[in-house]
Amino acid sequence: MSNSDGLDRASPASRGIDPAAVHAFLDAVAAEGIELHGFMAYRRGAVFAEGWWAPYAAHRPHMLHSLVKSFTGTGVGLAYDEGRLSLDDRVVGFFPADELPDPVSEGLATMTVRHLLTMATGHATGLSGGEWRRIRTSWVREFFKEPVAEPPGTRFIYSSASSYMLSAIVQKVSGQTLHDYLRPRFLEPLGIGPLDWDTCPNGINTGGNGISATTADLVKFAAVHLNRGMWNGRRLLSEDWVEMATRPAFTNVALGSFDGRRYQAPSDDPASPSRREGYGYQWWIGPGGSYYAAGLFGQYAIVLPAQDAVLAFTAAVQSAHVRLPRLAWKILVPAMRDQPLPEDAAAAAALSERLAGLRLLPELPSAPAPATAADISGRTFAMAPNDDQVTEVSLRFSAGECRFVMTDHRGQHEVRVGLHQPIESETTITGNLLHHQYQPDRMRVVARGYWEDEKVFRMVWVFVETAFRDELVCRFANGSVSIDRSVNVNSSGLARPPLHGALLTKAA
Repeated sequence: MSNSDGLDRASPASRGIDPAAVHAFLDAVAAEGIELHGFMAYRRGAVFAEGWWAPYAAHRPHMLHSLVKSFTGTGVGLAYDEGRLSLDDRVVGFFPADELPDPVSEGLATMTVRHLLTMATGHATGLSGGEWRRIRTSWVREFFKEPVAEPPGTRFIYSSASSYMLSAIVQKVSGQTLHDYLRPRFLEPLGIGPLDWDTCPNGINTGGNGISATTADLVKFAAVHLNRGMWNGRRLLSEDWVEMATRPAFTNVALGSFDGRRYQAPSDDPASPSRREGYGYQWWIGPGGSYYAAGLFGQYAIVLPAQDAVLAFTAAVQSAHVRLPRLAWKILVPAMRDQPLPEDAAAAAALSERLAGLRLLPELPSAPAPATAADISGRTFAMAPNDDQVTEVSLRFSAGECRFVMTDHRGQHEVRVGLHQPIESETTITGNLLHHQYQPDRMRVVARGYWEDEKVFRMVWVFVETAFRDELVCRFANGSVSIDRSVNVNSSGLARPPLHGALLTKAA
């Protein structure tokens, strides 16, 4: 049975999976405290299990981080298949002299496309996307400023800058952004998109991050590679490229420590929680011949050739540990049998019921509003000087809703907060310092709030197209307010310094 996302559906048993294995995986995710947002499990041409933790949902795109690197690698593969570049082409050869340093170091002169693909540029540290989003000048020039500390190809050092340069090279050889180049050749045949792919100040797609996509998009992207470059009888990538891209160029690699801006060279500690089996051409290598695309905070598109399967996840995982895919390899993969299993209608129905009822947030209290709500409703708090540049805050309460309004250096922003049921709206509110430096013009947010007691109002904002979930606690006393804001995951601090303000106006 085909779905509107272009993927067929089938029962777990028909794909050799006991529904009990899916239950066991969900139980293990909960026991590990992993905040999973959505998953799809695909085998032998059909999805056999899928679920989203409301308010996340199948139709919602989810912000991807470094998982995007594998899309970028695919763009390089297409350019390679079309003869537009060689993997031994020198990186400096794609760019004019005015973008290059003077002089060009010996290490930089020998750096090739292959070195970018395999994260072996010879740099001492690796740059994160969060660091580069701060830069308003040429990212290409910034890349060339990085000292090449050792001969390229010597060792693995993870860096979003390498993926960005691959994007810039594809744009040079094709005359199109990487997104525009991929769209007719790869994305549209898969029914992916349209995608909004972030660009640098010079109009080059970021390469290492910056796409939002649905879980089904991740399944289809991975399934093309599972099928050696084929999709619905059409060849999208050469089999040679898939083979080259998904075999290890380096083995036993690790991300290294991360300070929110740079990855340091990894230690040789074999017990490092970020250590992984290997790295190919913008693909991580997993156990048992598997490989996967992965992004910060827990997006995964896992290809399991030996099992003829794909697993896709979106989540909010704070660390660089691979706990989520490890659970899949431990529980789901061994449960994949060679032959279909007998159908058990009751077991299938129980699994469907559980998957349909997944919820991210527990039920919140719904007590009557205290007198404080009427006292402050519609009044403005003037905020003391703060690093977030917030100048004013107001809360307006009405039946079933609070409108939280904040004014800062970017303007006035509102979040609609449900008092009995969550309310979904669109907001321009600032979030970058808690959101890995991302600052979209607008974000979808599902918000719920309640009075903890007569002086404390607590809100939860779920930015349902990202990994981020903010919690705000407003404490009122004697005409003043203090506001604490924290987040579930971030590449740096998980909380901002408290905001303090005093009433400025009376209710209208």
